[in-house]
This record gives sequence, structure tokens and C-alpha cells, in this order.
Amino acid sequence: MALPAFFLVLALVLLAAACGKKLPPLAPDQVLPAPVREFKLSQEGDALVLSWLLPRVNLLGQPLTQVQGCRVYRAEIKGVSPEAPCPTNFVLYADIDLAYPQKGEVRGEALVFQDRELTPDRRYCYRVAAYDQGGYLGGRSPTLSHVWGWLPRAPRELKVAPGDKMVQLKWSPVTQLSNGSPVPDLAGYLIFRRSGDSAWIKLRSEPVAQAVYQDVAVLNEVEYTYKVQAARRLGGELLASLDSPLQVAKPEKLTGPPPLLGLFAVATSQGVELRWEPSPAQDLAGYRVYRWGPGVEAPELLTPELLTKPYFVDSRVQRGRTYSYYVTAVDSSRRANESLPSEETAISY
Repeated sequence: MALPAFFLVLALVLLAAACGKKLPPLAPDQVLPAPVREFKLSQEGDALVLSWLLPRVNLLGQPLTQVQGCRVYRAEIKGVSPEAPCPTNFVLYADIDLAYPQKGEVRGEALVFQDRELTPDRRYCYRVAAYDQGGYLGGRSPTLSHVWGWLPRAPRELKVAPGDKMVQLKWSPVTQLSNGSPVPDLAGYLIFRRSGDSAWIKLRSEPVAQAVYQDVAVLNEVEYTYKVQAARRLGGELLASLDSPLQVAKPEKLTGPPPLLGLFAVATSQGVELRWEPSPAQDLAGYRVYRWGPGVEAPELLTPELLTKPYFVDSRVQRGRTYSYYVTAVDSSRRANESLPSEETAISY
């Protein structure tokens, strides 16, 4: 390695180690991994979850040829203040060897580590560094921190009521933490939805205040699964409960097409010919024709099978009688919603 390049690597490593424990000695002939990419920290259920992507380059910005593993460092601070200073007592918390991972989970370039050894009313700080086959650490990630405390109890009795392009959700309010004490700082509720095997989607970035929610960003005839979490705000951050029981809902169309217009009848040699304006409904399945006749107490359906065109000839008529007709449109939904009747038209045959 050229002398200037060595000094550049040494400067970067010293800078990364400025806050916390010192890095292992750097071998002059090593070109070490750059910091990991997309380092993230979140709370999921009873764990704090770290995730990141392996570096692709070394500290000089050149393509990286080898990474043996990653080391996770953790520091614990009493209290939950968001103004906690950069700690100096980081300790090696986990060593994840990519070839034989005893801790964490390796998913190609992505690594995930779950920390469940947590004490309430603490703030936990983490950073990660990749190391080469010689065990030499590369650049360290930024330091991320998250508070920990007693979680709210999970919402119970989640109920869902599907409607037309909407689902109404309701659940029992949460008033206690998991240790049985009252919730002093409930922020509200987080609502999640997924369809099929897709990933869960948080419906709102911030918690909703009431134990009820109406989801109007859904499609009819699609099955959705819902879950709800209660969230408290501790140290300026959210801590969410475990999941409520899952509930499934399938919205469906409940209203039929608009009433048909322009119905008229003409007597022909084949019978009474009916015509009307086509329905503008995008989900039209077809039409039904109804008739009133002499001595009939209720309208008779003349078309058990739906008509596909706005035209019909009633050949079952008798001379010298008066008949009244109306037509309806039917949509293609599972319910086969039917429109209100058109205006009636009467004709003497």
C-alpha cells in the first residue's frame, strides 16, 4: 500500500474510534471494509432489532473482496433521556461470522440482529463494524439508540366490519402496561394491514387516538388481514405492544348501478319490443326485464338469464291487453347488486 493511502486508512479508523473503545491495531498491509450500509434500529415486539447491509467497498472506496463477519457493540444508559451523550462504555455484544452465524440472521447482503436482553427504563446504543478474514475491524457504523420500557398490553377483541370499499375496525381500549400498572403515556394505536402474503403496511405513521378506525383505502372483493398495536411514548420514542389477534375482512360492493333511462315500448308483429339507454356502469353484468299484466299482483321477471344488450322482445303477449314494463341493471360483483327500477312504460297490444 502506498504511504499516503495508509495514512488515509489510519485517519478514517481513528476517526471512527474517537467515541468509545479503541479499535484493534491496524495491519499496514490490510485494506479494511468500509462502514456497513443502511444501518437501522427499531423496536419490534419484545426486541430491539438491528439491520444493515454489508459494505461493498473498502475504506479507500475500492471494491471489497472479503468480509468475514460483523461485530455488534452495545452500551446501556440508565434513564430514557433523548439527550444522552455519546457513551464510552461500548462492549462487544455479538460476533456474527457470515460462514457460521451463531447469532443474528444472514439474508444475502442483509443482516438482522434481535436484542431481547433488555431492562426497562434504559436507553440502549448500538454500532456495528464489519471485519476481514484476519479479524481486523473496518469502519464503524453511526451510533443508533432506542429506549426500552414496559410495553403496553396488546389490544384485545379486535373486530372488523367490511363495507363498500371500506373496513371498520374496533377494539378494546388499552389501559395497562405488560406489568399490570396503568399506562401513563399512551400515544394511541398503530394499525397494520396486508393482503395475501404481502408485507404488513402501517396505515398511519402516527398512532390514532381512539380505539376505532375506518380504512377507506381498500378495494372490493380483496381479502385483507388486520392487526393493531398499542403504543406509548417514552423518551420521545414510541414503544409498541405485541400484536392484537388477527382479523380478516373482504370489502364488497353493496350498491347497484344507477337506474336505467329512456325505456320505451313498441308493438310489433313479434310482440312488444323494448329498448332503453345502455347503462354507464363500468362493472355491468347485464339487464333484467320485468312486466305487469292484467290480473298480476307482482311484477314478473321475463329474463331469468341476464341480457347483454339494451333490447328485448316480449313475445308472450296477447292482443287487446295492456302491459307495463320496467328494466334494471345488474353489476358483476359477488352480490350481483341490482339497480333501482327504471321508470315504467305501458303499452296496449
